[in-house]
Amino acid sequence: MTTPEDAPAARASRATRITLLCRGATAANRQARLSAEGSLLPKEPARAAALATNLRPFDRVFCAPEACAAETAAAFSAAPIPCPALRDVDHGSWNGQTADEIAGRFPEALRHWMADPAAAPHGGESFEAAVGRATGWLDGLHGTGGRILAVTHGILLKLVFAHVAGAPLTAVWRIDVEPLGFLDLSSDGRRWALRGFGAGLPAAGHDDGV
Repeated sequence: MTTPEDAPAARASRATRITLLCRGATAANRQARLSAEGSLLPKEPARAAALATNLRPFDRVFCAPEACAAETAAAFSAAPIPCPALRDVDHGSWNGQTADEIAGRFPEALRHWMADPAAAPHGGESFEAAVGRATGWLDGLHGTGGRILAVTHGILLKLVFAHVAGAPLTAVWRIDVEPLGFLDLSSDGRRWALRGFGAGLPAAGHDDGV
């Protein structure tokens, strides 16, 4: 007779897989400016659509509130769900400037910002605050099950990657994320684990698991 102690432990919750996708390129990307404003460059919607054709449909598609993220997400869903937690980092008074421009005007403040993830000398949002709201949203998806796409910005992918990997947030300065690059995570209901990180999502034929 099997006793409750002998029975296998019940699975904590449904398996969940989420892909964070960097939205397509904008003019600010090409100019290396700290900005998520503006629409996608003309060729980017077609690039996103070509990517979408190689993937199984996602159960849910979320996107950052900026236009470039919504335009990218439109290739994957007719009605992507806007998600404020996926918004770009607020660079405050530095928004729209390049790193060279900032270094020329505020060299000490720039060094402080790059060395301390809790710093926000521009009056905007620190990296610690940004990763906190992004991972707080992610943790709310534990146990929901299915395949989820979240279209956001490159800096969010880098911050979440560092968080999941247990690396210091200053590691973002050693990570490159191209437009339409991805971060693939899976949850066992308790924690997120890394499945993949790079450029070009895996084709549908190689998409195993949930």
